[in-house]
Amino acid sequence: MNLTPHKPSDILVSVIIPAYNREKTIRRAVDSVLGQTHRRIEIIVVDDGSKDNTVERLKDYGDRIRLISQENQGPSGARNAGIRVANGEIISFLDSDDVWLPEKLERQVALLEKTRHAGIQCCVCNARMITADGAEKTSFAVAGLSAKAPEGIWTNPHEVLVTRFLFFNQIVAVRRELLSQVGGFNERFRLLEDYDLALRLALTGPWAYIAEPLVIWHGGAANSLSNRATESETILRTDEILRQIQRSTRWSVRVPHTLVMRRQKLLRRHLWVQGFCQRAPGWMGVIARLYLRAHKWFFYHQPSSPRMKAYSV
Repeated sequence: MNLTPHKPSDILVSVIIPAYNREKTIRRAVDSVLGQTHRRIEIIVVDDGSKDNTVERLKDYGDRIRLISQENQGPSGARNAGIRVANGEIISFLDSDDVWLPEKLERQVALLEKTRHAGIQCCVCNARMITADGAEKTSFAVAGLSAKAPEGIWTNPHEVLVTRFLFFNQIVAVRRELLSQVGGFNERFRLLEDYDLALRLALTGPWAYIAEPLVIWHGGAANSLSNRATESETILRTDEILRQIQRSTRWSVRVPHTLVMRRQKLLRRHLWVQGFCQRAPGWMGVIARLYLRAHKWFFYHQPSSPRMKAYSV
């Protein structure tokens, strides 16, 4: 990796926005990118076979965006199509129903340049998550991330991510070189493709982080694959991703196998309880769900579960 420092404002960032039937929200997403205080940006919108007026809603932007239209290939295929034509040194992703705060890219690019000497190639920020019923939480809180410094270097993302999810696509800025090295998104996956990529990136080394929420995520989109997935499907896909990482000759030497096996044991138990809940009478199902919630809480709060290790820069 080239360690020669650049002036952050001179760095081109490619922003990739996949879209499928998002005529109601796509302009809000694009406008939040055009409103970034970091000015060297190329916006690539990949229309993934929309059947509504998504493309029509984008025509007014003219050459301020680059529009790619393709047959529906799912979110992984759409993002990879954007990566293939991107020119930026840094790549960032935004889903078509979410928005960025104006300083998101400027702060991430500056931090990536500040930590370039330490070999940092990936930066994540926090996100404000608004669910369909109006409840709010932050992505770092959901993942159990707690950093004393407002920003810095996160030294153990791989340990944390093998044990839990981190809301990822909208919060990441990653150097194109690293994204190429890990192979981009797995196009076989239309569920948890973000977790799969995040885990591979985490296994390459430390990340930079910003603890302030610079992204606003809107939950409840009717055509969201993650919203339609059942908990059992999510458990099975998580286990598949972990097994794939363990079997890989490239990644297995970097995987904390003890933590992975603990996570897989938890997943198997949760899958069994999910099946029991579907078969059990009412009150027994309620007790099983309470057990599931308590067991999950205990797993993440016991001393042996990894905590975020970080320091300021």
